[in-house]
Amino acid sequence: MIRGLGPRRPQPVPVRCGGGRHAIRTARLVLYTPRDHLDAEIGVAAGSDSDAQRWFGWNPDTLVTPETAAHLLGIHDGNRAERLRAFPRAVRRELVRPVVLPDPDPSAAHRLLAVHAATGLVAGMSSLTPGNGGAIGIQLAPDFRGRGLGTELVEATARLGHEHLGLESVSAGTETSNHRCRGALEAAGFVECEGPALHTLPDGRVVDSVWYEHESAGTARCAGVPAAAVTRV
Repeated sequence: MIRGLGPRRPQPVPVRCGGGRHAIRTARLVLYTPRDHLDAEIGVAAGSDSDAQRWFGWNPDTLVTPETAAHLLGIHDGNRAERLRAFPRAVRRELVRPVVLPDPDPSAAHRLLAVHAATGLVAGMSSLTPGNGGAIGIQLAPDFRGRGLGTELVEATARLGHEHLGLESVSAGTETSNHRCRGALEAAGFVECEGPALHTLPDGRVVDSVWYEHESAGTARCAGVPAAAVTRV
């Protein structure tokens, strides 16, 4: 997506599903399939801080530094080109590469970037893996926590499963003591279900776990499903 010396403008934010991409609106969020690797990296930055990693336990090589996270989370479409200039040219070329959407693969996750409609800043990102029982995961950027946006993000991701991917059931697991996450799930209509009492995080930590599910009899598959529905970043 870079031509010459400067980055092009990003693809427009999608307003409807199509071409393997999804778009969902909530009261305060605009959610869509990441357009490029920069979108995806901003989403990762939303969950890279130490408070989030207390619960997520991602592998260290997947995280960004606090300084890089602050820079990424300050990006919106109005200042994207300017902020990209802070990165070396080779990194810029990688960041603006479009996200590849191959044929559907149940082992891959569908991702939604969540933008705060009032500010244009990324508030977080979610994922849903159809081949893993419709398992969802969410992360919110530090500045957007404690506002009830976690519930909106969970609700939107459940809608992705039910109304866009045709899943009757989606699920989520969290650490038993993560009361904020549990509250968001319950406020979004998830109910506790059976699941493993222990869960191993990517960094090897073993935690006590509680599991939730959300079911819907009215399912649908949207225009974003056929022929290229899976996001890989």
